[in-house]
Amino acid sequence: MKAYINVSAALIYRNPTFHSEADTQAVLGEPVRILSRKNDFIQIRCEDGYEGWLNRFQLCEQPELENLPKKIITSELLKFYDQPDSNASVLRDGTAGGYVYLLEQTDSWQQVLLPDGVKAWIEKINTEPLPPLSRANLLNYAKRFMGVPYLWAGKTPKGFDCSGLMQLVHKMFGIVLRRDAWMQYEDARQVADNPLDGQPGDMMFFTESSDKITHVGFCLGAGKLLHARGLVRINSLQPGDPLFSAELSGNFAGIRSYF
Repeated sequence: MKAYINVSAALIYRNPTFHSEADTQAVLGEPVRILSRKNDFIQIRCEDGYEGWLNRFQLCEQPELENLPKKIITSELLKFYDQPDSNASVLRDGTAGGYVYLLEQTDSWQQVLLPDGVKAWIEKINTEPLPPLSRANLLNYAKRFMGVPYLWAGKTPKGFDCSGLMQLVHKMFGIVLRRDAWMQYEDARQVADNPLDGQPGDMMFFTESSDKITHVGFCLGAGKLLHARGLVRINSLQPGDPLFSAELSGNFAGIRSYF
């Protein structure tokens, strides 16, 4: 059975309890598949194939959405209003990568149907298409999230983990990535073993205490990377650079790419 996420970012737990570890998130308007139910939790399969449990109050079954035009949110954060006026009452918030379902639009506003059946208005600029896919455009979009705090399981501009940042930015340009860093490493094309050899827009991968890939960031060229570690920031693997990180340099595992 299909259902839709009804909040901007819903935590997906490993087990059906708030005391469980969260592994990922699902975003507003995301269509998910219901697998089972237990008390106040529902087991789902997310659009990227990840499975887990979320609280039942963050999910709605809304068949009407299937017949409406679907648009992806491209702005970092947005508000949903009860009238086409930025001074009107706020009904909900949303983030980049979420989805809205269009009822009507004016020159600058769109009326949408939310998963719980509420009708709301958003400014049209929030769903304006991004420029075509290129290495430069991908990185320019990623740089919008500089300073966003690190959040384990996070995949929205409210907070990212390393692979969640990679997944969202690629998603916005039509490239589907699996959720975890080791999965992204497996699926990407091998590029280089030297951190100085990658092109901007490639991905730099890292290990920690084992051979398993545990961290990932965007290659910026010249040994620099943009990644989520504490917050979304830039570091360097080039000794002598003011942004050099000896720890990252020691854990470097290679460069791969989806280009």
